[in-house]
Amino acid sequence: MKTRITLAALTIIGMLTASGTTGASEKLTLRVTPNVSSAPSTVIVKATVAKNADNRWLHIEADSGEFFRSSEIQLDGDRAPLVTEIRLPNLPGGEYTVMAVLRNNMGEETIVRRTALVLSRFGEPPR
Repeated sequence: MKTRITLAALTIIGMLTASGTTGASEKLTLRVTPNVSSAPSTVIVKATVAKNADNRWLHIEADSGEFFRSSEIQLDGDRAPLVTEIRLPNLPGGEYTVMAVLRNNMGEETIVRRTALVLSRFGEPPR
């Protein structure tokens, strides 16, 4: 029963976190789905980058402290795709900080973070 209440609370928190905006003039938004899943899990990260001729680089990473994955994408300014989707397959259990970093041609960065929870075996929360 305690595990179900914890799972429900984490799901609600994750949904609230995922629906937030960047507050960075909407240069970069980040969506992570699912927010809560069971290991091994495929998590999909969608970064939406506002069209801007100065956009040069997008870095996306997922880090649980014990497991790390990242991707780097070179952007061609305002000709870059609006949405970049990264699939992170077979993630082991853990609480992941998913981060996207957008860098422009002056080296300025816009950073957005979200959280994804991958439950260990039998629905147990990560340690």
